Amino acid sequence: PGAIRAYRQRRVVSTQSLNRREIVALVVVVAVFAGWLLMPVIRQPQEYHAFADQRAFLGIPHAADVLSNFALVAAGLFGLWRTQRTSRPLLPITRASLVVSFAGMVLSGFGSIWYHLSPTDVTLVWDRLPMTIAFAGVYGAMFAERISARAGFAILLVALVVGPASVVHWAVSGNLSLYLVVQFGLVAGVLLLLVVTRGGPEALPWGMLLFWYVIAKVAETADASLWNATGGVVAGHMVKHVAAAIGGFAVALALRPGRGSAHGAPARQAPGMSREPAPRFVRRRR
Repeated sequence: PGAIRAYRQRRVVSTQSLNRREIVALVVVVAVFAGWLLMPVIRQPQEYHAFADQRAFLGIPHAADVLSNFALVAAGLFGLWRTQRTSRPLLPITRASLVVSFAGMVLSGFGSIWYHLSPTDVTLVWDRLPMTIAFAGVYGAMFAERISARAGFAILLVALVVGPASVVHWAVSGNLSLYLVVQFGLVAGVLLLLVVTRGGPEALPWGMLLFWYVIAKVAETADASLWNATGGVVAGHMVKHVAAAIGGFAVALALRPGRGSAHGAPARQAPGMSREPAPRFVRRRR
């Protein structure tokens, strides 16, 4: 009877209906990808590769755009270290998503270095591919924190499949639309999520990350304008890399380290996790 009762309880949990936040998130994600079906074919403008700062340094072409990516690599490595040592209460899926995001940030930094050494559509693939991994981790961690653990797990899996697939789709077909949906459409959904949900006292600084993301995109668009405004001192694309790195550092710094063990202090339990010991089954004497 005990085994049957436990099986029935597991079935109830596994088939539990979606809560209100999960329904809203599902509608937003479906709407984003449904919008992609209505989008026209979008090609990669070839003038995108003509960056304003063409200066070389120590034989490194486009040196400012190349070397500034090490800030992104540093932010990712720092975030991985802090994620492993933090005493902050994190759900397992939140922690896993942060690892994915920071690892994607490191790979994105190296991919961007490769791209800026010789900017073409072919090398741009290796810039964008790991970027989708970093985005997937952000989506997973944020959904887990703001909606539910299973929502975080679901969006992490979806983004890890659709994100890289969108880059492959562009590389094969020349159509950039799905990649733009993955990056900008879901970011718009994340902004909506920040507005309509509360993060609680232990929420990670997603607003700060989004702020620096916006700064990075503005700087990218104003590459030549910033170059001309500063008299050829700094261009927008270098600022983009630094701004993205600052956003990563902002999240990493919120993962305060613990003390007392190789991996930091024992982490406090995340909200919603039971603090009661697991039940023990004792045979009753007759």
